[in-house]
Amino acid sequence: MQIQTVAPKTSRLAAAVAATIAILLPSLISPPAVSATNRLTLNEAISRAIAFAPSVAAAAAASDLGRAALGEARAPLYPSIDTGLVYYRTTGYSTAITNDGETAAQATLNYTAYDFGRRLAVMRAARYAAEAARLGLTASQNQIVFDTSVAYFDLVRTQREVAEWRANRDQLNRYLGVIQELERSGQAITSDVLRIHSERDSVELQLATADQARRKAAIVLGSFIGEYDDNVEAEDLTSLPAPPEGDIQRNPILRADQRNIDSATLAVKAAEAERYPNLGMQLTTGFLGIDAPHTFNNNFGASYQGVVGMPIFDGGLIRSHIDAARARRMAAIAQRRQDELVLSQRLADARMRYNEARRQLAILARSIPVAHDSFALDWTRFLGGGSATLLEVIDALRQLQTFQITQLDEEFAARQAAAEVALVLGVR
Repeated sequence: MQIQTVAPKTSRLAAAVAATIAILLPSLISPPAVSATNRLTLNEAISRAIAFAPSVAAAAAASDLGRAALGEARAPLYPSIDTGLVYYRTTGYSTAITNDGETAAQATLNYTAYDFGRRLAVMRAARYAAEAARLGLTASQNQIVFDTSVAYFDLVRTQREVAEWRANRDQLNRYLGVIQELERSGQAITSDVLRIHSERDSVELQLATADQARRKAAIVLGSFIGEYDDNVEAEDLTSLPAPPEGDIQRNPILRADQRNIDSATLAVKAAEAERYPNLGMQLTTGFLGIDAPHTFNNNFGASYQGVVGMPIFDGGLIRSHIDAARARRMAAIAQRRQDELVLSQRLADARMRYNEARRQLAILARSIPVAHDSFALDWTRFLGGGSATLLEVIDALRQLQTFQITQLDEEFAARQAAAEVALVLGVR
């Protein structure tokens, strides 16, 4: 009778622990080096984007043009002084009519004394238009702040996703090493190795996709600051901002619309004032005579005149000016109503998206620790020879990864919504 001696088998958990120590020991002895890359902060990105953006430069030019138009409209409120030199000979005409010519060297002061408020209305309309242009510059800057902030938030999100997928890949590499050690010791089967290897490859593919998204986000942010490459890196953000409170009427677009309405209203008043008479005055001084020597020796003097002018018939010109001004006023009112409708919708939508993102984040804050514990339990049961299979372990890991990536997406959604609320409310 042959007696066969059977050596006790080493438990799967003990073999897995030994394999894990062998795999992790090099990384524990030599910790990974920390890169010292200078990363871009949000404030730096915004300031550089405002300085670089062509739209801001165009809005600044429009603001300067509005100030220049205001100066032009203000000028008729003051007297104007002109000078002129004339030497005119009329040898071919009757001297009884022409006095044989004219010699003049004069300074003339012209002033409109009263015009029923037309000049003042034009000047005030130009002032409102200039203020609207200035508010347009503010709106352009706010838009750049929003676009740059969203691009920055997107880069932060993709950087975190790359780090998350890289950590998952490294984790699966360690798990793959453990399973391979278990296979060599007879504690695991080949299908387990293939299954964990396939999962590692899938995560590596997700890492490549996330890294491509990060490079694209870097290019988008870089385009706002004049760096057209994928090397831009953003400083990480630690907290979620709360959406600001305020009145939508503070939005520079609505304020500019109101100034355009005020300007158009005064333009109607100025056009209507063209119907009424205006009183002008003129003062002259200098030399006026016939022959130049006699004129400059004897004919120095001065004159004044007052003129009242009133249109009688102009073929409908003034009526057309009034109609055009009223049409511009109606268009300005309609534009303000349209902008207010769009901005109100955007504000309600942004606040809803922010609240929804915070609700999702609250759920994830409870779910992620549970997913961590579930995965750890399944992995421990699998290593300890329990009833858990490697497929259940992978499912638990996938669920944890999904929660972690979803958390990053919801944080981005909350930041984007808060930035849009600030844009709509005109808060920077």
